[in-house]
Amino acid sequence: MELGQSLEGTKAQHSDAKARELQAEEGSDCTIIIQLPNGDQHTHKFKLGVTVAYAKLQIEQLYSIPMTQQKLTCNGKTLIDPLSLSDCPGISAEGSSLVLVEQRQQ
Repeated sequence: MELGQSLEGTKAQHSDAKARELQAEEGSDCTIIIQLPNGDQHTHKFKLGVTVAYAKLQIEQLYSIPMTQQKLTCNGKTLIDPLSLSDCPGISAEGSSLVLVEQRQQ
């Protein structure tokens, strides 16, 4: 019985450590107000550790704007796909950030 309890305890500790590790990788939540090309605004929460490309994918899935046609800007600065949101000027865990979505024609 002690061995079973010991294994369960070790499993729980490992699970908790893994969850803390994942939280550290992904970072804190940030609030992004996405302004679509038609002027509509939608508020979403993202982890600061996700990439701009991930945010674009979410926009594509939710609003049917292809990733390849999106240009995202925040405070006049273009957001570059491989960067994480935490690397983008104007985006932080404090307050909310307005991100403009422009749709380029191909």
